[in-house]
Amino acid sequence: MASRRAPAAPAVGVLAMFAAVGVAVLDDYGVSMDVPLERRRTVVAADYVLGDGPLLTNHDRYYGISFEAPLLVAERLLGLTDSRAVHLLRHLLTHLLFLTGGFFCWLLARRLFGDRRLALF
Repeated sequence: MASRRAPAAPAVGVLAMFAAVGVAVLDDYGVSMDVPLERRRTVVAADYVLGDGPLLTNHDRYYGISFEAPLLVAERLLGLTDSRAVHLLRHLLTHLLFLTGGFFCWLLARRLFGDRRLALF
C-alpha cells in the first residue's frame, strides 16, 4: 500500500498570503539604525577579500557577514546606487529568507507532528 501524503494547499495558501502582505508593505518600512552599519561592515569585508582595502583597522572585523554578503552581491549585480533602492532590495531579500525559513519550519513540524494542520498552527 502506498503511503498517503496530506495535501499542502493550506500551507501554500498561508505562504502566499505572507508573501503578498510582505510585498504590499515593502515600502512602508524605514531603515533601522543598524542597517547602514551592517552594510558598511560588509562593504569593508568584501573590499578586504577582493584585496582593495584594510580589514585589520576596522573595529567590526569580528562580526560575520554570511547573511549580508549575498545582499551586497545582489545589490552590485543589479547596479543599485540609490540608497532607497538598496534598502528596498534588502527588505525584499530578507522577507524572502523569512518565507523560506517559514516553509522549512512547516515541513519540519509536519514531519515531527505527523499532521499538516498542527504544523500549520
